[in-house]
Amino acid sequence: RHYAANVTFVDEQIGRVIEALKEKGLYDNSIIIFISDHGDMLGDHYHWRKTYAYEGSAHIPFIVRYPEGMKAKVKRGTTRDELVEIRDILPTFLDAAGAEIPQGVDGQSILELLRDPKKAEWRTQLDLEHSTCYGGSGWVGLVDGRYKYIWFYGNGQEQLFDLKTDPDETRDLHADPAQAERMAAFRKSMACHLSERGDKWVSPDGQLLVNKNVPVLTPNYPKPEGK
Repeated sequence: RHYAANVTFVDEQIGRVIEALKEKGLYDNSIIIFISDHGDMLGDHYHWRKTYAYEGSAHIPFIVRYPEGMKAKVKRGTTRDELVEIRDILPTFLDAAGAEIPQGVDGQSILELLRDPKKAEWRTQLDLEHSTCYGGSGWVGLVDGRYKYIWFYGNGQEQLFDLKTDPDETRDLHADPAQAERMAAFRKSMACHLSERGDKWVSPDGQLLVNKNVPVLTPNYPKPEGK
């Protein structure tokens, strides 16, 4: 009941923004993106809150409304399967404004997909991550659109889910012999992803390492007074 009320409240606020854009004559020439920073586990996998690798927490809406006059080969109301993320917001708005996207900015402009998805050089995997929170191990994950691989770096556990046949992630396939080749490929991709963090994360021969001493706070986080 409370969650439904919260969604209704958010919907009302979006309506106010759209109404204001129309009153100012900006609506017809505006790109509007609706997105969430995370989902909520409402009992899924016996969990609550956020921070988890599972779809209830990690899968978010990414809705783009673009002006009718914009040159786009993707029709309005279309659902796309490409992997998009929050880091795509900044380059999308820079692109829309005709500004240069600085080198080193994470993410890609969604407008590439709207203009011509066949020409867009889009990512084939997306990384996920959360540090230790609410107990348990911190984790990193990779998703390729269909399969999701999760590596719990604090205890060495792994999980693999087929999001097409098992969208609720109730069947962990990581130990399934039929998935051995896919697991090896995901481990290799994850090792490549984590290698820039140093030899505490990945061994010289490319193996993922259990890392129990990952600081929860960044090195520059202010220390408590007197410490």
